Amino acid sequence: MKEILAATVDIIYEDGILALTHRAVAKRAGVAASAPSYFFPTIDALVVEAFRSIMASMFVEHESLSLRIISEDMDRETAVDAYIEMIAKTALKYDKLQFEAYLFAASKPELNAEVQTAVAMTWRRNNTIVTASRREDLGWAAPILTALADGFGLHRIALSNCEDGFHRLKEGLLALMESLPGHPSDWLAPDEVGGTQPR
Repeated sequence: MKEILAATVDIIYEDGILALTHRAVAKRAGVAASAPSYFFPTIDALVVEAFRSIMASMFVEHESLSLRIISEDMDRETAVDAYIEMIAKTALKYDKLQFEAYLFAASKPELNAEVQTAVAMTWRRNNTIVTASRREDLGWAAPILTALADGFGLHRIALSNCEDGFHRLKEGLLALMESLPGHPSDWLAPDEVGGTQPR
């Protein structure tokens, strides 16, 4: 099944979700033509599981980095460098699958549930970017910091030459981490306005 999911991710990365077929996945994975549909009766089920597996891997990596930042008592710039180094390793494939899933989520209920869970994880008050800020009063801003990182992720997909994108992301994150207030009086966290519940 790992080969099937890996092939699914590769096809989405290269040609997008609309290019997925059971036959294309089987050929790419080097498995019997019936194998993908045996494990995943529908393409939607295949996309959901591929998204779930990638997000699970991503969050394990993020949690590991958060623990490193704390245990090594990294300063802010070192922590942000470590964050960017981590996402740069898998950015292209992760970005494409993540954002294609976001786009299709509105019309696919099962995928929508997974996307909501993923977004909630990125909005947690102790997410990796917040941890990298080295500020204990910045948990409220997790959605803002995440939105900046996601915006650069979209640019990496849209632009064929975005070599300085990670440098600009670093500058943007450091600027926000320095300038955002600790306790804004007019901001409601997502869970306070009935949106996705951070976990």
